[in-house]
Amino acid sequence: MKKIIFELVLLVFIPATILAWNDCPYGEAGCPYPGDCGRYIDTDGDKICDHSQPAPEDRNIEIINTKAIGGKNLTTDNKQSGAAYHLLPISIFLVFLYFTTHILSKKKIISIVDHRKIWNILLLITFLISGLLGILLVIEINFSIALSLPFNLLFWHVEAGIAMFAISIFHTLWHWSYFKNIFMIKK
Repeated sequence: MKKIIFELVLLVFIPATILAWNDCPYGEAGCPYPGDCGRYIDTDGDKICDHSQPAPEDRNIEIINTKAIGGKNLTTDNKQSGAAYHLLPISIFLVFLYFTTHILSKKKIISIVDHRKIWNILLLITFLISGLLGILLVIEINFSIALSLPFNLLFWHVEAGIAMFAISIFHTLWHWSYFKNIFMIKK
């Protein structure tokens, strides 16, 4: 049963990475960072959106890792300027905060119910933020509506998603027996 679930998860995620080349909804070619839409992704580190170019194995260009041109040192790196997400800082902060509220509940400073309420509310808030920003991104991409917001939708959507994922792990651990019973084969 576990093997089947694992294979289904792989079937869902593998096509998303394979089909991430040359499928720009706006028909752009060679779209540079930060891109014209919220779908910018650069997995090969060439500072051009993967959706607006063919896959690397389909290109007939020679990749040069480091070359000095006109006194400038050009290197290909996988880090996009300004688009780094904070997986570890957010996760570490939330784990620290979780253990703080857990210890407070064990010392009877706050009740277990309050401890769980705090984390359920944080899970709801991160879900709503990530969901709302995701819907705004879909509207922006599908309907070609440029939303003039004072922040980067994609960046904050991902940051809220990271927080939601970390908090959902706590939530899943609380309800582990429930989830375990769902996937158990009963005789």
